[in-house]
Amino acid sequence: MAVRKEMPNCDIQSIHETNLAGLLDQPLLEVLDLQQGTLLTRDVNSIPDFLKERLREGRTHGGVIYVSGGFRQNDSRAVIRSLVTFLKAHGDDDWRCREGWL
Repeated sequence: MAVRKEMPNCDIQSIHETNLAGLLDQPLLEVLDLQQGTLLTRDVNSIPDFLKERLREGRTHGGVIYVSGGFRQNDSRAVIRSLVTFLKAHGDDDWRCREGWL
């Protein structure tokens, strides 16, 4: 992944390269919470509601970074550049129960 080249010490991976591929949103959020993993997603319709539900129930989440609708769907290079900039500014922060935007 291109982010690894820019930030070799950053633990980042595509869900599609793991056994998490195909999980529904709620189980995925549960697993990422247990792994202290932050989700990068374009899903601004259901994920925010699931996060609110988790917090309302007293549960936590590993954090979410949303990809703005300003990025074209097929422009992964722009998303990666923005993610690298974002991680340089906020990558060392504790992302548990936080949300941010690219």
